[in-house]
Amino acid sequence: MATFLWEVYSNTPSWHDSDDGGSTTVCFSGSATDITTPVTVGEWNSGTHLGNGDPGTDQCGTTHVPNVKYINSTQFDNGSGTQDLNDTNLTANECTIRCKFSDPSSVQTSSARFYTFNGSSATAEAVGVHAYAFERGVGASAWTEVNDDSNDKGGDNTGERLNLSDHGTPATEHWFYLAISAQPESVGAKTQFDFGLALTYS
Repeated sequence: MATFLWEVYSNTPSWHDSDDGGSTTVCFSGSATDITTPVTVGEWNSGTHLGNGDPGTDQCGTTHVPNVKYINSTQFDNGSGTQDLNDTNLTANECTIRCKFSDPSSVQTSSARFYTFNGSSATAEAVGVHAYAFERGVGASAWTEVNDDSNDKGGDNTGERLNLSDHGTPATEHWFYLAISAQPESVGAKTQFDFGLALTYS
């Protein structure tokens, strides 16, 4: 049976299940160390954490989840200042999240895409959020806008998601490393903001 697993790099630090069996979730905040600090409307996340609610209390452990902040279409800040967005400056272990696709048989993947949505309908945008995403390891050098609720953009729709690389070499595991940055479009917690990944395999 094919499966997806979302992982974050935190605690010891090491890569581990981002939802810990359903008890935690990735949360963006306005602080690298405090999950309860809200992101100011119109500004981008300064912190990324694991919380046991929306946001609940911090579950990152010893080391917080890496934060990747959108600066402009081709630049980011990981806490060390503004840098050009590329595979050299953003390492795999600095990505927001990685997704592992597994199948007992050795398979190829194609038509993979990452999207954000409202948590109930894959084609509906996340509510009250503006977001960008980037796939590391494929030679890209620019962010892709994946959600803009004020302009009805987001969800698993053409032109509203991040198209991911094809993996043409058959394997039982395929990894996708992603940086994600978000800002609120209004005051209040954004609880209808989920991540999705879909692909074709053979």
